[in-house]
Amino acid sequence: MTAAPFVALWVSFLNLSPLTFNILMIALVPLAIFITKYLIEVLLFHYGHTVATDGKGRLPPRVPSFFPFLGSIFQLALDHKRLTDQVSWYKGRLTSNRIEIMGFTYYIFQDRETLIKLFKHKALASAVDMYEYSNTNILGCSKESSKVYRADTSGPFPQPHPKSNVLPHNRVDSITHTLAFRGFTGPGMQPATRRFARDVPLRLEAQGITTEWKEVPDFAQFFKDSIGPSSIQCIFGPTLLRLHPTFVEDIFKFDKIMPKFTPGFPRFMLPEQHRFRDSIAEQLKSWYKYAREHFDPSMIEADGDGDPIWGSAMIRNRQEQLLKADKHDDDVLAHLDLGLAWATIGNLVISCMFGAYHILQDKTLLKRVRQELRDYLGERTIHEVDPHQLGRDIPLLASIYAESMRIHIKIYSAYSSPHEDVNLGKWTLPKGALALVNSAPSHMDKSFWNTKGGLYPVETFWADRFVVDPADPESGPINPEYRRTMNRPEKKRDDMKPYFSLDGCEGAWVPYGGGFSMCPGRFIAKAFMIFSATLLANEYEVEFHEDTIHISDYRYGMGVDDVGKPIPFRIRKRESVI
Repeated sequence: MTAAPFVALWVSFLNLSPLTFNILMIALVPLAIFITKYLIEVLLFHYGHTVATDGKGRLPPRVPSFFPFLGSIFQLALDHKRLTDQVSWYKGRLTSNRIEIMGFTYYIFQDRETLIKLFKHKALASAVDMYEYSNTNILGCSKESSKVYRADTSGPFPQPHPKSNVLPHNRVDSITHTLAFRGFTGPGMQPATRRFARDVPLRLEAQGITTEWKEVPDFAQFFKDSIGPSSIQCIFGPTLLRLHPTFVEDIFKFDKIMPKFTPGFPRFMLPEQHRFRDSIAEQLKSWYKYAREHFDPSMIEADGDGDPIWGSAMIRNRQEQLLKADKHDDDVLAHLDLGLAWATIGNLVISCMFGAYHILQDKTLLKRVRQELRDYLGERTIHEVDPHQLGRDIPLLASIYAESMRIHIKIYSAYSSPHEDVNLGKWTLPKGALALVNSAPSHMDKSFWNTKGGLYPVETFWADRFVVDPADPESGPINPEYRRTMNRPEKKRDDMKPYFSLDGCEGAWVPYGGGFSMCPGRFIAKAFMIFSATLLANEYEVEFHEDTIHISDYRYGMGVDDVGKPIPFRIRKRESVI
């Protein structure tokens, strides 16, 4: 190749008219500045990950971006999953980075050592800025009410932060957390679980399933029609569903359109979606009116939790306490309860579906599960045991649950420190900054998870991944080579029976986030998943017409995997059950 073309180009450049030359310079100078800025950011990014590794608390490196202010917004819009991978990994290892989107800086923490420190740090509180944004843009609460969340610097704990002066009735973060913990983890957990376990068999009976094969077009919809109403009813009670029979269906429709709300588009850009969201809030407000007119304390069940009107103590207490907060009225609470209803079933129902699917589609695993149930139940039926106890007493079921969550949950959890910088060892989270953790990269870390020498890759479902066999030193969830570097003492056990274990998985198995802000519904979700899967495995025969499930990235970052197409199957009752 000769230099003639370049010489000709240079001569043409020198012969440009002054006007053309000036126009060209006006265009090229900003471009040169952008390119120079980008190259400097690339150098600083790699410097932060390779040279500046002194172990002292530093700001994570900033991900390079060609566009000032806009940052990585286009990558986020075009391929969210790819962007997450880009900011989570560096040369094959999980790491942490800063990323800028529309002028906001987000701290993405993914390396396990940092996550362990993050989850344990006492200065961390809920990300109230994220609450404010979600309440306003996703749930549709008034901006005035959402400002109460932004102003709440008191933290989620029972005692307010000493540097905060928020009035008790405006401690909405603590109020919301406390009620959720009591409802899902505390005294409300067992009553809600019993209500769920009573209702699910009735919903399945209503599907008209006999000992003859019945063709059903979609396994996911089958769960939405049966597990969905049972999940809502055990928290909100039967009256809401009686007054508004399409409520559960509407929540799932909201789940489908919810990603459209996340960019914060104004109402005029999404008029139909805003009207539909508001119509669900109107259903809740009409239920409030009916409940206040018909509820009597004598209706509360003997367990002190359930009642046929409000459904549970958590809902009754939300009515009493959240309406006392400034700028909170029925309309605001209805939009907040829309969020609670979505949180109750939006991820849970499809998670239940995945757990059942993995058992039912693998005939060898199904045979093992049925044998475990026979040995465990004896003369009892599945309806006579505590769903929570099933998970504690049958390691295989607990492992199937944990593996389903590892494979299928891809969700962000958010953290912030409103009063002080947080030292996380290698990295620092500045005061008031927003930290995000995505479960997907941690769940797919090939260096951490046990694959039995590549026999069960991290991308695949392995029912026994979380089962430790004392007779097999290569068993358990953690890669044996990685486990040896952890210097963790082996737990001594009285017997040599295999057992379920998450020991050592802190910062790696994070489907519920971590720390005090960890999802309070995790225990009840586990019980619901195990009960629904074992009920189907025990009492029904299911055959799928396709070997695989098509997964869509549409909901990536919002929770459970999105099923991209229907899952056709056929079902019948077993003629003899345990």
